[in-house]
Amino acid sequence: MLRALRLAGIVVACSALLLASCGSPESSPDEDQTTDAGSATALVDLDDAGAVAGWTTVNDPVMGGRSTSRVAFGDGGLVFSGTISLENNGGFASARSPENPEIGQRATGAQSLSVRARGDGKTYLLKVGIGGQPWSYIQRFATEANVEQTYELPVEDFEPVGMRLDPAPDAPQTLDPSTIDQVAIYILDKQQGPFEITVYAIGARP
Repeated sequence: MLRALRLAGIVVACSALLLASCGSPESSPDEDQTTDAGSATALVDLDDAGAVAGWTTVNDPVMGGRSTSRVAFGDGGLVFSGTISLENNGGFASARSPENPEIGQRATGAQSLSVRARGDGKTYLLKVGIGGQPWSYIQRFATEANVEQTYELPVEDFEPVGMRLDPAPDAPQTLDPSTIDQVAIYILDKQQGPFEITVYAIGARP
């Protein structure tokens, strides 16, 4: 009898330890993070080679510079790479999506835009174009080399700029996400030398 009671006590203790170590599925932090990450609405399709092929590059040679860049599909996203040169007052490169008013429809009501990317430790810039207007809005994000991260860019922190990224005082000072018709990734700020960033998603969060 005493032996049976001891065995029963051991079984109860082991069951308690198993429950404590496994925990409840409802409290899994990984599930919470997955749910949060999944709440972003995709603004452009970057996991399809055909869609990425529609992107174009515009670099400083349009102003006499010598920087180069290219866009390709790789590793499940858009690979934007090249070399920044400061010769002839140059120093920028950009990759731009096709114009599409549906981008703004998807972004309507967003409180932030997100960029999921693996960078090279350099600082990049997200630029959003506005349909029918000469101004755009920009916000920078600093990457960590060889680390995939999601960069959250609050809508209220976007700055209005003109065609040369100069201040645009005539533009509304606050971005209206519903008016976006194009997105672009830039590198500038005198960051000369080779660069590469893989962008997996650009989205909008309510």
